[in-house]
This record gives sequence, C-alpha cells and structure tokens, in this order.
Amino acid sequence: MSQKEIIKALENLRKDLQTLQVDFLSFKEKREKFSELKGVLRRRELDLFRQNPAQLLCFPPGFSPAEKGRFYELFKKYSFRLFLREILLRKGIFRISEVVRFSTPDTGRKYLQDLMELGLAEALGDSQYRLCYPPPPSLGPTLEWFMAEVLRREFSCPALYGLRCRGGRYGGDYDVVALLEGSLLYLEVKSSPPKNIEGDEVHAFLTRLKDLIPHLAIFFVDTELRLKDKIVPFFETELFALGLRDNGNPIGIQKIGDEIFFAPPRVYILGSRRSIVKNLGICFHHHFAYPHPFSAGWGFDEPGKG
Repeated sequence: MSQKEIIKALENLRKDLQTLQVDFLSFKEKREKFSELKGVLRRRELDLFRQNPAQLLCFPPGFSPAEKGRFYELFKKYSFRLFLREILLRKGIFRISEVVRFSTPDTGRKYLQDLMELGLAEALGDSQYRLCYPPPPSLGPTLEWFMAEVLRREFSCPALYGLRCRGGRYGGDYDVVALLEGSLLYLEVKSSPPKNIEGDEVHAFLTRLKDLIPHLAIFFVDTELRLKDKIVPFFETELFALGLRDNGNPIGIQKIGDEIFFAPPRVYILGSRRSIVKNLGICFHHHFAYPHPFSAGWGFDEPGKG
C-alpha cells in the first residue's frame, strides 16, 4: 500500500471507531438512565453540552473497569485523598517525606506502592518519584468523578459530573447531578478546606438552585474539620439575604449528624468525617423520612423582601 492509501485507511478506521464510541455511549446512557437525567435538565431549559470530562482526572481515560474500581476504593480513604493533594501541589514530582504531613511514612509508602501498581507513578531515583501522566491542577475534578461514582455504586443513582449547561441565568456549571428515586439531586463538591471557602461560593451555590430547581441539594466539603464555625454561618447569612425567612428571622439550620446539617427546605451541608458514603446515607434518610413541601422557587424572594 502506498503512504496515501495507508493514511486513508487509518482515517476510515478513526471514523469507524468514533461511530462505535457514539453507539456505545448511547447504549450506556439508556442502560444507566442517563437519557432520563438529561431530559430532566432539558425540561428546566438547560442545554447540556459537556459531561463527565476525563482530561483532568488523576488517572488516564484508558483505565480499565478493574483499575477504576481499585482507584475508587483507595479514594474512599481521606488520608489517600490528602496524600494525592500533596502530590498535586508539587506538580506531580515528590518524595514520600514531603507528602505525608497527614499520615505516617508507612501509609505513604503503601499508597505509593498502590499508585505504582496502577501505573500512575514511577521512580526517578534519589528517593524521588513522579506521576506518570500530566498532573491535573487540583484534586477537584477527580473528587467530582468520585462523588458521582459513590452515587452510582453505593446508591444505584444515575449520575453525571462536571456538567456545563447553556440557558441558565446564574451560570451553567454543576459539579454532580443525579436521579434519586425520580427526584433531581444536585451536589456541589469542594476539595478545599473550610478556611479557603468564602461566602460568595455559598451564594453562587444557592443562586444556581433557581435554575436547576433540584428536589434536594448537597454542599459537600471534603474535610474532617468543623463546618459549624465558618460554613454554616455563611449559609445562614446567604439564605437570609436571598429572602428565605422563618417568620422574618434567619432560617434555623439543624444538625442531623456528625458535621452534617440541614437547611430547610432541602439543602444539606456535610463534610467527610467518618465516611462520605454513610454521611450521604444520613442525608437521604432524612430527606425521605422528614419530607418538606417542594417549592419550585425554593422560597427565595428578592433580597430585602420576605
């Protein structure tokens, strides 16, 4: 074959592969009710144009289901997430002694071995290591992927992460959306500790509810530190400013678990103390056991009213 014929054959193979990929994704979406979830967004006049981005994750797109499963189980551990976060802060080049501020050297060596067995890290010499793939700028996108996986694997919820939508009045970025027994769930994911989260982020989360109109919304901060000192007061202030009142007074935010809070009508605030899976389970049980009337507008008036 001539070089021209080879190039043409490769181009035809590429087109065939793209067609197969589209067919596979369509089949997967139908099987996992992704099309139903997209329909929920369309009925809210939100045009979804990006979902489940893979380019900023801590593992390559070619990871097998078994490799993803092993990484998922590792990622459940708070100490592993902190370990990875320290590596990313160093642009993917590190020594064990530099990335075990929140765990023991033995734990760090174990996690390094796990990364090397998964083909994610390699030795450079002189006790130095590096990630095998370009490191993402932060752990945020991988944490979004993980939270969507938790909803799929642990609660059998069709879930999408890293969404971008057109048509919203208050921005079209949504970290995780899912279907929970036919109800729309929105989950905001924060990988930063509470000290790095400010009131405008809480404000942005609450105003996005006006576009998305979820049946319940969760503000998740990946920390074992207290949320009551800073994050909960932000919610009290912002909910009051948005017009959600209780007889003219600020809404009372209830503690329903260990660093798990409920802000009526359907907002939950939680950290990762104990277990992310168990904490989400507490929120879902509370949601179904103590239902509140659903308000399409979430009870928000214009600031200064109510």
